[in-house]
Amino acid sequence: MRQLRILRIFLAAIFLIASAAAVTLGAEVHPMAAIAERVQIILSALSVTAGAALVWLLVTILFGRVYCSTVCPVGTISDIFIKCRKAIPGLRHRPFRYRHPSRASKQIFWVYAACLVFGIVGVPFLIEPWNIIRNLAASVNPGAVSVTWLNLGISAMTGFLGGLVAFVLVAALSVWRGREFCTAYCPLGTALGAVSNYALYHIEIDHDRCTACGLCEDICRSQCVKVVSRYVDNARCVRCFDCVTKCPENAIHFQINRNRPATPLMTRVKKANKT
Repeated sequence: MRQLRILRIFLAAIFLIASAAAVTLGAEVHPMAAIAERVQIILSALSVTAGAALVWLLVTILFGRVYCSTVCPVGTISDIFIKCRKAIPGLRHRPFRYRHPSRASKQIFWVYAACLVFGIVGVPFLIEPWNIIRNLAASVNPGAVSVTWLNLGISAMTGFLGGLVAFVLVAALSVWRGREFCTAYCPLGTALGAVSNYALYHIEIDHDRCTACGLCEDICRSQCVKVVSRYVDNARCVRCFDCVTKCPENAIHFQINRNRPATPLMTRVKKANKT
């Protein structure tokens, strides 16, 4: 499982660099930059990205929210700011804690979906992860978004300001609450989460091995692990594999089968009741 985490970090770094190159210098600057752009989920441009969206739908059905932890540049930026917690005295030793799913996530998603249906593309252009990166790039490459915003009768500066606000929001949420932007506010994250909840492979806690040390809950950047009930909310889990790798009891696995409570213990209880 350690190899999965290393692979995830490697891919996230490569795609972040390639994405930055694509939006600032153009996708033609390097083949990897072109790949980074083509594999993004951009529902506001579904006519040209439908293939990528279908591929990621299949990947999510099989493995969960891999897109969020490897290819999405905003997700990787969030992870970088999460690492910055260690440099802030008040947050250096402050662990994450399980948080219940946000009700706002579905509301934001339906507003986003309605805007797509009715052609109000300004909203998707502001909150889609790839478009957030494109808007930020307008500071050094106005051509990255000028056509998009000029078609709406708005200057490219509007897009840049929107991207800057989104970037500050992502940074603040990442430092304070981990991947909350991805799990509570990103419409693509909400859509992928609905599928990821039923993914073939999922994160499971072995009831027999777990000693409830709480480390997995302390380090979960999605705040989706509830150690007291040995529960992982796979809809919000972004497959960072930190808990799988760092569990001291090897009690957390990325697997197909669902774990059940300690069956030997249940067997003894049944026998005792019969006598």
